[in-house]
Amino acid sequence: MNIWIFNHYAVGPNSSGGTRHFDLAKQLIKRGHQVTIFASSFNHQMLKEEHLANEQVKYKEMISEGVKFIWIKTVPYSRNNHRRVFNMMSYYFKVLKISKMKQENPDVIIGSLVHPLAALAGYQVAKVKKSIFIFEERDLWPQTLIDLGKMSNKNPIISILGRVEKFLFNKSQLIIVLFDKAIGYVESKGVSKNKVLYIPNGYELGRLDNTLELPNNIIEEFEKLKQKKIAIYTGAHGQANNLDTILNSAKKIKTKNENIHFVLIGNGPEKKRLMQRVEEENISNVTMMDPVKKELIPLILQKAHIGLLPLVNSPVFKWGISPNKLFDYMGTALPVILLCDLEGTPVDLSGGGVVIRENFEDELVHFFENMDANELYNMGQKGKVYLEQYHSWEKLSLELEKRMEELLKNN
Repeated sequence: MNIWIFNHYAVGPNSSGGTRHFDLAKQLIKRGHQVTIFASSFNHQMLKEEHLANEQVKYKEMISEGVKFIWIKTVPYSRNNHRRVFNMMSYYFKVLKISKMKQENPDVIIGSLVHPLAALAGYQVAKVKKSIFIFEERDLWPQTLIDLGKMSNKNPIISILGRVEKFLFNKSQLIIVLFDKAIGYVESKGVSKNKVLYIPNGYELGRLDNTLELPNNIIEEFEKLKQKKIAIYTGAHGQANNLDTILNSAKKIKTKNENIHFVLIGNGPEKKRLMQRVEEENISNVTMMDPVKKELIPLILQKAHIGLLPLVNSPVFKWGISPNKLFDYMGTALPVILLCDLEGTPVDLSGGGVVIRENFEDELVHFFENMDANELYNMGQKGKVYLEQYHSWEKLSLELEKRMEELLKNN
């Protein structure tokens, strides 16, 4: 099969961000398929131009581990304002033009809802190319915006986004969801569950086998902490990530146990404010670091003892969770502390950590006061076994391949 993936924020190797489609594509290529990913050359996590900084071109094709990337130059931005909207729009119009210029006709096009315009572009190109269209429903737009309190359900923008979502549900031959309970969300919109495929985020087994070395500045930071028990967070620093709870807990723990240290790695709209808190409130048992290449994450996690996954209590998570960082933690056998009022999470199912559902700060402090090294080790091992059984990209890509082949056969 020839498969095209439209994901505005997709990243390749040696970069910072989610590698979901790159990891899936590598597995599909191993089984003889062709995969092209259309993505922005502007890195959404690092907020900088990554591939076309010194080039006067609108796009560039590159091959990474057999996966063809078409990097599209889009409007840069530094925060969530009108320039980010222009960034989305520039991706949409350019990807339509560039993809339609390609002489090949893919068998399947996957439009990923990292924002609605990326998925909509996937449908429009699939219609022109007479390809099977698969809609990947990622963050449940517009429901996520309502549940996080960013917009009222009476806002006209919510109404427009809802109509776009319904349109994409109806026009797709298959709908991919990342959360187990999101199948029920799609059903609530009048769509048969037989049209829905659950493909959560996964983990590339063997990721620990890479031969990379950590940069000296990172080595030096962890050298300062070699006598500490390190609780680590890697990922976005946004509203939903509830990192204030980690800082508040760190302040309380600091007075009780100086041997525990928190490391937060990543970027996002809350990063600057969180760094100011650490400095102004003298939260000396917290270290904040810049985002790093995805390939370095396993090496960093091997220097930690516990993986942190704090989330806000919000209806947005009632459909389930599937964050990359969770599977990164499990892949390195780190026990996970999940802050979330949700049942049936991978942490619950695996026994790979502890889920704190209420009184986040006090319960987190209590956990660190009473943690047992042997228990933490056993949790980490259980999480890794569960990951290998249910979340390897090899297994997940086989499920996707099977459904795509069925669609082609019946088309």
